[in-house]
Amino acid sequence: MAQNGLAERQRQISSNQNSRTNRHQQQGRQPVPHLRLSAFEKTIMVTGVCLMVMLMITVVSAKNQLNHSQRTLQNVTTKNTRLNRQNQIYRQELDSREVKAINHVVKQDKLSIADSNVRNVTR
Repeated sequence: MAQNGLAERQRQISSNQNSRTNRHQQQGRQPVPHLRLSAFEKTIMVTGVCLMVMLMITVVSAKNQLNHSQRTLQNVTTKNTRLNRQNQIYRQELDSREVKAINHVVKQDKLSIADSNVRNVTR
């Protein structure tokens, strides 16, 4: 029975292929109608294509400007971070020099520093 079903399918496939080729041959004999476009339709199509091209160029240009701005922002951020780090290093160096200067004066004048007498002053 399985072979009988297979033979039936093969007959259907071959008959479908034959009917397709017959249709193509018949369609080839019929003349293909050509659509004529009016001047207004052509103008609208050309205008639409021009607008699309202009919009694509605008999008690409905007994307390039955005990338440039992001690069510039990244450079400024990097420079800012570098300057903040250098500032912090200078502050630490200044604080250590102040402590050394105070200790030098204390040793030179034979003074003592008591924490109870020290007052915190903010800048």
